[in-house]
Amino acid sequence: MQIFKIRKVENFCLLAFFPHAIIRPADRRFPAKIRPVTSRYPEPELINRPNVWLTILICLFSLGLTQSPAETIFSDDFEAGKLKDRWQEVNIRNAEAGGLEARPQYVHSGKASLRLTSLANNGQESGSQVIRWFMPGYGHLYYRWYAMFAEDFDQGDLMHWTGFRGCRIDDRWSGFGRAGIKPDGTDRFFTGLEPWRDWGRYPAPGALNFYSYFPEMKPDRDGVHYWGNQFFPDSAFVVERGRWYCFEVMLKVNTPGQHDGEQAFWVDGRKLLQVNGMRWRDTEMLRLNALVFGVYIHQARRNNTCWYDDLVIATHYIGPKTE
Repeated sequence: MQIFKIRKVENFCLLAFFPHAIIRPADRRFPAKIRPVTSRYPEPELINRPNVWLTILICLFSLGLTQSPAETIFSDDFEAGKLKDRWQEVNIRNAEAGGLEARPQYVHSGKASLRLTSLANNGQESGSQVIRWFMPGYGHLYYRWYAMFAEDFDQGDLMHWTGFRGCRIDDRWSGFGRAGIKPDGTDRFFTGLEPWRDWGRYPAPGALNFYSYFPEMKPDRDGVHYWGNQFFPDSAFVVERGRWYCFEVMLKVNTPGQHDGEQAFWVDGRKLLQVNGMRWRDTEMLRLNALVFGVYIHQARRNNTCWYDDLVIATHYIGPKTE
């Protein structure tokens, strides 16, 4: 077991044998196509002193007294009420485009789920979405949900799916719109979990990746637009149609101006990607405070449907359902 020396605060040496609690070298570096933005983490220093265990116990007790308790801030199993009773924004054009689903084959648990459909639109953009805000916001959140893509789902090349947004605490709409424009560190940030077909390389709906907007994102090849930068696992995870998955995403905002933000995702309880060193913001006025579920397709030539169920948003890791 390794024991790490972290830092001194008022002559009290903080120690812990949980390396993830205080200091953690990056679990994953950025892909080659992404400009590295991570700061360099110091190498931990091994300590071998006879009184170290007593010091560790004191430290852990101190940490336990100061940590915020775990909190579930929102959940929806889509079993009761109307969508507008739980979601502040419901952008579903009509019954064909989505709503509460009661057919058992499209429900993960209980008697209902959420159905969202991007309707065919002659090759033009089309989508359905619901939005939940939790103002003024948080610094570190997870959301876990179950989802299934229709057996015939095929978005073509480009789509957006689901994601966390960071809005200004004085303007909940600051985190929306302005596609192709780089955030300035005071207005917004965004990261979506999305399937990507890579221009036909993967079968629909595609391989999972993060599609992120942040102040240090790279521009498009045209040198003008800033479309979301993509972050992929080392091994591609291709989503299958017609089956339920348990998805979970974590986002941790950075200390304003620093490169200590994070994002990660899990599928069926297995972590597939962890990205450290993110600079999401430069001001405390910008926090993590919105979640979007949606199916948005850029060139909608056919109806494409996804079902959602058993959503939980919390300040701690949630994991798959156990019952």
